[in-house]
Parts: sequence; structure tokens; C-alpha cells
Amino acid sequence: EVALRGVMTTSGTTSKRVAERFGFEYCTSDLREILDDPTVNTVFIATRHDTHFSYVHAALEAGKHVFVEKPLCLRPAELREIHESYSTPGDTSRPHLMVGFNRRFAPHAIEVKSVLHDGPMAVLYRVNSGAIPPDNWIQDPDVGGGRIVGEACHFVDFLTWLCGSLPVSVHAAALPDPHSLHDTVAINLTFANGSVGSLCYYANGSRDVPKEYVEVHQAGATAIIRDFREFEMRGMGKPKRRKTFSQNKGQAAMVQAFLERVKSGGEPLIPFEQLSAVTAATFCALESIRQRKSLAIDTAIFLPKANA
Repeated sequence: EVALRGVMTTSGTTSKRVAERFGFEYCTSDLREILDDPTVNTVFIATRHDTHFSYVHAALEAGKHVFVEKPLCLRPAELREIHESYSTPGDTSRPHLMVGFNRRFAPHAIEVKSVLHDGPMAVLYRVNSGAIPPDNWIQDPDVGGGRIVGEACHFVDFLTWLCGSLPVSVHAAALPDPHSLHDTVAINLTFANGSVGSLCYYANGSRDVPKEYVEVHQAGATAIIRDFREFEMRGMGKPKRRKTFSQNKGQAAMVQAFLERVKSGGEPLIPFEQLSAVTAATFCALESIRQRKSLAIDTAIFLPKANA
């Protein structure tokens, strides 16, 4: 039930090639052509990170539902502007705003979430992210935002969803490197419900080690997810273990759920307060590295505030 209307890239030639390959009805190099099209109700944004804010803001102002790949934006001022123009709790007439945080839709993640209760938990999320050259656009703070804002937001969102509570403080420390990339970093988060999460995002590991490992501890029970291929549960009766043939990080389920929500209406698929708090947490993590101290995540103004 999805009609692929228009597609835009940075050049008309590329737009035409993409339109022909995927079956879009027209191609363009002008954003307004899509935003002014009354038959378009939903916009997917899959561009480089530095354009996300401007496209998100323009699409929301045009009344379009928005799916944007992470991150939502690159700067606190941009997040404040989105917050001021979009955040109206309980307003179901707003367009849907969705960021591509797919891990929370992964089958193994949903299984872990289903056996946990609402109380505090302790979570370890280790990401063997691999090295990216310093001159890559992702490492450029003005284009890609760096790997904490541009990539680690994925995992901060997962911790937020799993703990069922907003992050309220962060302490981050990065391994020194000559380019100050901050891409081998330990980020410790505390949540409003008392949960704690440790995100270990490492760019200096072996390629032979699986990329993602999650360990959850709560009230004598432990759940483990290994690279979204294997799930293990202990401490709740008979040990449970399940392994799937292929890896599933939830991308397809996420897009399907978003489209269903657009069709059916109701609250956004991920509450805006979570999208904003996760984004603010990545900004605060960078600031925590610079200041070498714990910071409160002030989601009212989206600026880091030193803890007393």
C-alpha cells in the first residue's frame, strides 16, 4: 500500500537512475518539488548526517510524516529548534517523526524485553565497531558528527528502550588518539528509574570478534544477545537459548511498523521525548569527554549541565 512518488538526490542524473531502478514516478534535484507535492504524505531521509536537520525541519513544516536515518541532528541548537516546533505531548495530529533506531525492533531484543519487568536493571552493550579512517566524512564533526553522535546514538537508544526510562546523566571517557576522534569510548549512563547502562564502543578491536554483545542483569536474572543472532536467558527457571541462522537487527520490522503507524494514526512509534533525550545524551557524552566529568542531560534546553 505504498506508492513511490518522488526521489531526490544531489544531482538530476543520479535521481533519474535511482527512480528507474526502484520505480519512483518522478525524480528531482529540488526538495520543494517533493514537499509541495500534495500526494506525498511521508518523506524518508537517507542522506549524509549534516543535512538531516534541515530536511527534517522542512518536511515537518510541510506537514509530512518523516522517517530519518540516524542521527536526528548534529548540534544542540538544531535539537532545540526541532523540539520547539514539534514537541507537543499527546497531540496525535502532529506528523509522525521517526529516527531509524532499528535495534529495538530486533526479534532477540523483543524477546529479552518481554521477560524483564519494569524495575531497575544493569546493562552492558559492547560494540566492536571497527576503525574508520580519520578523513572519512563520518569522522568529520561538521558532516558526519563523529562516531558518538553519528553512530553510537543507535546503542544509546537501545539502552533507553530496554531500561524503559530516559537517560538523566552521562560520564564518558575516550582512549587518547592523535586525531581526537573519540571512537574508542566508554559511555556510562544513568536512567530516571535507577537503571545503569554501560556502552563500550570500541574502534580498536579485532575484526574476528562479532560486532555487538548485550548483557542484561535484573533481580537475579541475566539475558545475553550475541550479535543479534543468539539469545540466552538464565536465572528465570530452566536456562533458555535460541540461535537463528541469519542476523536480524530489526530493519524490516521497523520500517513496516512505521508505515503501519502512518496509516493507522496515533502516537509516534518512538516517543519524541526518547528521540530528543537520546540525541541530547550523545551531545553530553562528547562534552563529558572534554570536561572529564559526569554531566546531567538537561532535556529541557538540550545543553550539558555539570553535576554538582
